[in-house]
Amino acid sequence: MKKNLKITGLLCALLCSCVLAGCGNKEAETEANNGFNTEAEVLANTAAPEETPEETSEEETAPAERQVVDGKIRSYFTGEWIDETLGKQRPLAIMLNNTSAALPMSGVSNASVIYECPVEGRITRWMGVFEDWENLERIGSVRSCRLYYLHLSQEFDPIYAHFGQAQYALEALNSGKYDVLSGGTKGIQHPATAMYDRISRPGKATEHTLYAFPKGIKKDIEKKGYDMTMPEDYPGKFKFADTGEIAEYEGYPDATVLKPGGDGGKNGFGGVRATFKYNASDRKYYRWTYGNPHTDELNGKQVAVTNVIFQYCDGNVLDAKDYLHFATQSNGNECKIFTNGKEIDGYWKNPGELGTPARYYDENDQEITLNNGTTFICIIWNDYKDDVVIE
Repeated sequence: MKKNLKITGLLCALLCSCVLAGCGNKEAETEANNGFNTEAEVLANTAAPEETPEETSEEETAPAERQVVDGKIRSYFTGEWIDETLGKQRPLAIMLNNTSAALPMSGVSNASVIYECPVEGRITRWMGVFEDWENLERIGSVRSCRLYYLHLSQEFDPIYAHFGQAQYALEALNSGKYDVLSGGTKGIQHPATAMYDRISRPGKATEHTLYAFPKGIKKDIEKKGYDMTMPEDYPGKFKFADTGEIAEYEGYPDATVLKPGGDGGKNGFGGVRATFKYNASDRKYYRWTYGNPHTDELNGKQVAVTNVIFQYCDGNVLDAKDYLHFATQSNGNECKIFTNGKEIDGYWKNPGELGTPARYYDENDQEITLNNGTTFICIIWNDYKDDVVIE
């Protein structure tokens, strides 16, 4: 059957870390490098990306000019209409603790984009990309950086926040190349001093009590002098359906239960039993973790997103401690897009400089249209792609 993208309009008016298993009390990771001391060396020892199935023209990837209507502008990251000031401000990308002992998270339902990647111990960690964070009570609990998360974050031109880090990320965090808000842990040269604090969480270990507080975030950003204005030449990352329209993908296969790691194994997602379940009534995918609804501690809401992306990439084990690294640049690795209860197979590419936003194409080399709302991206190691379960 020929697959057609059917767009139905309502009215067109105008878009992996966790705690090391058994060692969750270490917020600053300082394990030996086994020879991988620099960012360049880690990158050089990650497998090269695949070739692009077919070149895509600049015209196809160029984002449409954003218009301001009644003080609103379309978000780069959700495609929704938001306050102009918010839409022109750089986002916050912050590391979130996904180990079972730390849940539930706080503030995650406000994220515009969420990443989940495997980490050592073969479980996962999240990174939330937040446009709207200043009015939240807190965000967290906050955990440590892995180099590939820092690289992935740069696709959004954010301020990147973390507390602790693997040794492999230390050089990059201290380099001045990235706008970072690092917790004051071993090896960090210029830590953020106002934003991080602990709260009482009865029954939770100390390492699961560290949060970022918006008033302190603003103070640390001002102290560091970071420019919060989104660059006018930002190329965008996603292609969204027009306002009031739905990308239905008539003729594509149904996909209503998504398990990026299947039901187990060494892929990371299986260890946390990551599952998305599609609800046709609101066209959203609801997240389960460790067999339970993944909720936001601040409002009790289950994490629910409009789009899910399985982004396959090459990866390496860096040392005997099972520290990992993943290639965040590609000339054409596989991806699967899930939206409106459908599965669209294709590939992703961002062959430019580090931080060039990845964009997503179907098997006919056309950029895939997402529905407006939050997008959840699972970084899936090619070595374990056969573990994925889609029902």
